[in-house]
Amino acid sequence: MPLSPREIDPEKLYTTEETSELLRLGPQTIRKKLREGSIHGKKVGRRWLIKGKEIRRYIGE
Repeated sequence: MPLSPREIDPEKLYTTEETSELLRLGPQTIRKKLREGSIHGKKVGRRWLIKGKEIRRYIGE
């Protein structure tokens, strides 16, 4: 069952693993989309963090 955009907290920071579960994509695909710029996130150390607001934008809230 797909997640509604309203269920994603716009202020929370999600990891690539959490984002992949929300979007039903693999973590590798999420990292690729981050590198390409189709999903915007911040790299902190070796981890990517994606704001919920950005995930909502990506799925077309």
